[in-house]
Amino acid sequence: MDYKHTQIGTAILAVMGISALVLAYSAVVKPEDNASFAFVVVVIIAILFSSLTIKVGEGQIRWFFGPGFWRKSLDCNQIDSAKIIKTKWYNGLGIRQLSTGWLYNVSGLDAVELTLKDGTTVSLGTNEPEQLLTAIEKALATCGAK
Repeated sequence: MDYKHTQIGTAILAVMGISALVLAYSAVVKPEDNASFAFVVVVIIAILFSSLTIKVGEGQIRWFFGPGFWRKSLDCNQIDSAKIIKTKWYNGLGIRQLSTGWLYNVSGLDAVELTLKDGTTVSLGTNEPEQLLTAIEKALATCGAK
């Protein structure tokens, strides 16, 4: 494996933590409102999206959330180019479809955008954009994609 990095989703964990606290309080104060079910849902979402791990190596770029949720991968021969971008705050967190392709992120606005040979993009949020871009460029050069 040439590169492996896990970014902790501080933004998602903060939002979900506050939501969980409010729901837990509501479940205690007004048990008839069924806030306990919403609390469980929020906790599950927080666990699933607690981090984003990106791996580059063996001719592939792989990523997944939390404990292995939503595993995705691309072969390097599917990728035309890569560059560092800043996402917009209103693009949100988690898994989002944008007008040009998909965005996967858990915190922050930095990402590496992969332009695929079919013209679509996949953007991977990271707090190490330079290191991730270097690893991807190395993988692309190795597989002859560039």
